[in-house]
Parts: sequence; C-alpha cells; structure tokens
Amino acid sequence: MNIQPDHQRDNSTTNAGRRKLPTSPGEGGSKFGWDEVIVIFFALLGFVGSVYLYRTGSPSIMVSVFLATGVASLVYRFLGGIQDATFVWGALKLGGTAAALLGIAIGVDHYLSAELLVTVPSEGRYEWQWAGEGWIGYIDVEKNGSAQIEMGRYITCGNAQKKLPLLQQSGAAKVEGIEGLTKLRVSIPVKFVNYDASCDRIDLGETTILEGVLVRTPAFTGQIQYRRKDGAGLGDMILIKGVTSGVH
Repeated sequence: MNIQPDHQRDNSTTNAGRRKLPTSPGEGGSKFGWDEVIVIFFALLGFVGSVYLYRTGSPSIMVSVFLATGVASLVYRFLGGIQDATFVWGALKLGGTAAALLGIAIGVDHYLSAELLVTVPSEGRYEWQWAGEGWIGYIDVEKNGSAQIEMGRYITCGNAQKKLPLLQQSGAAKVEGIEGLTKLRVSIPVKFVNYDASCDRIDLGETTILEGVLVRTPAFTGQIQYRRKDGAGLGDMILIKGVTSGVH
C-alpha cells in the first residue's frame, strides 16, 4: 500500500480538479490561426476586387479571375473537396486549387461577358451603310422598340453624283433586342423609290419587309484625315470586324 503525505494528496487533488487551459489555437477552443487570416484576406481581395473592376468597366476576364480567387479561397478552406478537382483544356491539365481557380474563372467569364452586353441599351441611332451600292442612312430606335428609317443612295446623274432617297418607310417598324442583347431582330416595311435615267422620281415599288436577326459585332469608329497637297479634310470611318457586306 502506497500512502501519500497529506500535502501531496491535496496538491494532486487540486491539480486533477483544475481545468486545463488551452495553450494553442488548436487546443480546447475554436481553431483560428494565420491560415484562416490569409484565406479571408484573399477571399476579401477577390470579392472586393471583382466588384471594383466590374464597376470601372475592366475586361470581364480580370473580373472573373478576382471573383474566382475569392470563391476558391472559401471553398478550399471551409467547404473542402477542392483537392480532387481537375481541369482539362486541350493539352493543359490542372488539378486541385489551380483547376478550381481556372475553371471558375473561365465559367464566370463566359456568363459575365454576355451579361455585360445587357448594360448597352438598344435604343438610339444606328448608321447603316452598304458601300457596294452607295447606300447610307440611319435607323432611329425608341425604348419601346419602334423604329424609323431614313436611307439614301448616291446615284450618277449625267456628269454629277447626287444623294437621293433610296426608300420610304411603309408602316410600323420594330427592332427587338434578344439573347441578352447580343442580337437584334428587325422588321422594317419599306417601299423602294424608282428613278429614271435623269434621276427623276418615277414611283414607289411594292412593300418590302426588311426582316432578319443581326448579330452584335465589334466595331471601331472615329474621324480620319484625307491628306492631300492642298490640305487635309476630316471624315468619319467605321471599321466593323467579321462582316462581309454585300456578299451572299
């Protein structure tokens, strides 16, 4: 039998009944250390940065990368399951966090690019040109989708060129934005003006419906100079990418 002295029994009893305090973030209480601070920093950087870039009109891929960083940070730390993620793009194959980050960024960019187009209103004045026939005019679109067309044509009359009305609107016209305003559906009834050899107006043709779906296309517009020996005049230039005007 092992009998302890009274003072040892008192100390052991006191130590046994005393609650052990945690000595590190992982002991006893909730775990919150430098890992969590770094994750929250990158998550906030991603979300706040994406909002700032979106509001300042930055390219959608930059917004998507920041947003993907925020989402991937939270998923990686608090939801788990990101370690087994894979992303394959042609010969490129990524796994884990890199796969999740790039996959989210590309996915968000695809839908964000389409959504950004919605911010561009469909109403306003559109210029319509067909260089092959010398057509030039405008289509004015209202908020309700109604439209008015004004179109002219350059015709050679004798030794001079004149701009004469090409057509006359013949009823209510409609221009409607579809598929997130990536396309416009147009329906414009017109009658073409007929002229004789002297460019005198004869009559109007039968009603023709200008109808179709137009795809949104990148374009560059601005003024250019016509430089000659006697000076440099100003003119407008519109460069539209990927359009084959007059080719069927």
